[in-house]
Amino acid sequence: MENKRQKKQSDRATISDVARLAGVSKTTISRYLSGKYHMLSDSTLNRIEKVIAELNYRPNKMARGLKRDRSYLIGMVIADITNPFSTAILRGAEDVCKQRGYSLMVCNTDNDPAKEREYIFMLQSHRIDGLIINTTGRNNKFLQELATEKTAVVLVDRKVPELGFDTVTLDNEQAMAAGVNHLLARGYKHIALFSESIAGVSSREERVRTFQNMLSDREVSAEVHEIDLRELREFSLLLDEFFQKAPKGKRAVFAANGVILLKTIHLIQEKGIEIGKDVAVLGFDDMEWAPLIGPGITTLAQPTYEMGVTAMKRVLERIDGDRSPAQNIAFSGQLLVRGSAPEVRD
Repeated sequence: MENKRQKKQSDRATISDVARLAGVSKTTISRYLSGKYHMLSDSTLNRIEKVIAELNYRPNKMARGLKRDRSYLIGMVIADITNPFSTAILRGAEDVCKQRGYSLMVCNTDNDPAKEREYIFMLQSHRIDGLIINTTGRNNKFLQELATEKTAVVLVDRKVPELGFDTVTLDNEQAMAAGVNHLLARGYKHIALFSESIAGVSSREERVRTFQNMLSDREVSAEVHEIDLRELREFSLLLDEFFQKAPKGKRAVFAANGVILLKTIHLIQEKGIEIGKDVAVLGFDDMEWAPLIGPGITTLAQPTYEMGVTAMKRVLERIDGDRSPAQNIAFSGQLLVRGSAPEVRD
């Protein structure tokens, strides 16, 4: 019986009811629902939260959106949802959405430009207010059309400067330089960088370019290989070729992202090669398992959660009327030294 009364009460509860019982104005409740907690005292916050819980109040987002010509929906298009980098970005963005009273619609393109276009059309049909996109890099003309619409757009991880959108990325030059300098300081003379398809993906292009520029005038054998993760046999053969021509103990494998790093370690272990002794291993993205494999894998950590938070905050600032020039917000990577790349012994 009590549950029926509570349900009936919650059905009738309005923002006016919450404001009256909390002893504040409807404007104050609106600030709370919009996540503007910094504008409210702790006692006011606690009082509002208590009343909302008692009434089981749920804001009518549709009515709220119609009143302000907003949907309170943000779209997020991810290139590869299986990549831990993507899920960490998503977590950060989702937490900000929850705080600000928005809902998040997430789509995974599997790095397929056709899927990317299809999902953006679908999200537009839902009248999204903003879009965060980890673009495939092959729909730039299509994305340019979004610049003329009122949808706020922020690119994450991958830059397309000509589009004029805000971008949140890693400082790939800084991070790659930290990794290369670490290997050079440890005495490695044969270094192979493995990356997924490079062309059109700014983060990969920046990492490869920095790698090549830093090693072009040094007495170091440096090579770059593009990998199709659907063809692991080809990847395995490339590793075999590298191991055959590079002296044991003076060679290093550098993985350009976390997915490549995991596949690299798997193949090396299959071959019976000892990480940290027979070959050095270093890679982008610090996975939970990195400290647990062999002597621990040295990695370049990205502040992925913070990148997701920043991307979402930037979208919401644009929705709220920020018309300042587009920003490129670049985060520094952090070298986490473990035992997979020890000093070379002659």
